[in-house]
Amino acid sequence: MSGLSELGQVLHEEHFRILVAICELQNRISGEAAHRPLDGGEAEDGRLLTSLLASLDQVIIHHSFEETVIFPLIYDRGEGDLAKLLTREHGAIEPKARLLRMIAHGLIGRRADPSEWREFCAAAGDLVAEVMRHLEKEELTVVQRLPTFLDAATDHALAQRHIAEDRATSRAHNGDEGKRNHKSVARPSAVQAGAAARAAARRRSTMPPRAGL
Repeated sequence: MSGLSELGQVLHEEHFRILVAICELQNRISGEAAHRPLDGGEAEDGRLLTSLLASLDQVIIHHSFEETVIFPLIYDRGEGDLAKLLTREHGAIEPKARLLRMIAHGLIGRRADPSEWREFCAAAGDLVAEVMRHLEKEELTVVQRLPTFLDAATDHALAQRHIAEDRATSRAHNGDEGKRNHKSVARPSAVQAGAAARAAARRRSTMPPRAGL
């Protein structure tokens, strides 16, 4: 996407990767595919589950970066209501992501029975709708407006920091330094995502309330 700042491009690419995973999930639980329960022992469904677990972990870590780095800067520049709203949306998304992750993890290597498939589809459908709305909102209200929130030097420094953190996460998970760059799909561990989720919960619990949000 043209016209984005350096950090905006990095965040846009992360949003795009999350969107690709969400769209693949949506395709699997809708139409004709929805009539066939997911089989984690089959190659394509097994790949979808593995990719989904990594993407759900990445959602949590992506949120953590936004809440610890981006949103405070937005808040300080007079957009406190926006920062609070987006943070609360994160708080609504993450329990749904963790629920779907738990269900998906239980299906690795085996076929879902009818009740498990219904549970998976319900959890996935709920998350898909929430994430799609949120990503669109962040693209419009944050990613495209970063040049108005940050000076070029700060934007560059934060972009480079985030890219370095992404590379480090990828190396730690894969044990393969040098084969990844910031455009690759990071595969953070569930431990890292869990730590990010707990830190986010602590941050949100200390946020000042605002009527109407």
